[in-house]
Amino acid sequence: MLILMGLRNGARHLEPQLASLMSCGLEGWELRVSDDGSTDAGRAILARFSRSLAEGPNRVVVSDGPQRGFAANYMSMLANLPEFPGPVALADQDDIWLPDRLAHAMQMLNRVPGRLPAFTCARRIDWEASTGWMAPSATLRRRPSFANALIENVAFGNTIVMNGAAARIARAAAPHAGGIYAHDWFLYQLLTGAGALCLAERSPALLYRQHPHNAIGAPGGPREWSGRKIAVLQGLYALRIGAQLGALERCQHLLLPENRAILLLLARARRVGMARRLQKLWQAGLYRQNWPGNLGFWGAAILGKI
Repeated sequence: MLILMGLRNGARHLEPQLASLMSCGLEGWELRVSDDGSTDAGRAILARFSRSLAEGPNRVVVSDGPQRGFAANYMSMLANLPEFPGPVALADQDDIWLPDRLAHAMQMLNRVPGRLPAFTCARRIDWEASTGWMAPSATLRRRPSFANALIENVAFGNTIVMNGAAARIARAAAPHAGGIYAHDWFLYQLLTGAGALCLAERSPALLYRQHPHNAIGAPGGPREWSGRKIAVLQGLYALRIGAQLGALERCQHLLLPENRAILLLLARARRVGMARRLQKLWQAGLYRQNWPGNLGFWGAAILGKI
């Protein structure tokens, strides 16, 4: 089992995360950390953690990241996977894994024949250590799919675990993923588009630490909701979709034919007038997980903000 962790100035919260790995329920893992230009004590903390593992079954490997943002950092690690990887998990630098986090994921993946690509994602508990506030993320209401993934990310990166077949697809696509907004959203899109099974765990897998320096934080309350709607009107949602679609188009040879057709419908819908746009989006069968999300998406589509 490989665990991929992106690091950038994460020393403040790194030690609790590393400690939580020891209760993941598996032995024999290798933690690969890509340090994206840290100037704090993160590397020293990793060195101490590595020494504490001594001659045990687990190990730590640290490398230098590309310093082009958090998404590029994770994609560089995926690009450098072995040609025939085993299971691969993603980890953030500042969360706390709940006990047996990897064991639960592998129980689900082991039910899938090894030749079939599959990955797990899970709920998480949004958490503020300073106040003790906790809030579990929502349970998925609809089936994860490529038609959902194109317009919404429900596969949180810090909960993703891929089997070897899915990790090999991610490795093949990683060199084509320059400029993406988010690596986990891209993986959800890519893997469902390639026909991988998305296995959603109903139980939370980790505490998702909230602090001012989160690269992408939790959805939040009314203020954050309003901010997202303003961002849609300002065209930010459309820019993010465009960045993700560009990468998917560059690796569409990895997608199933029916999903390439859905991708093409969305790409064309973004370039035509309102009536044809809505027609193509309807033909594509795109959906979000709940009715407010669907209402917001179709409103953005009418306004040409996708």
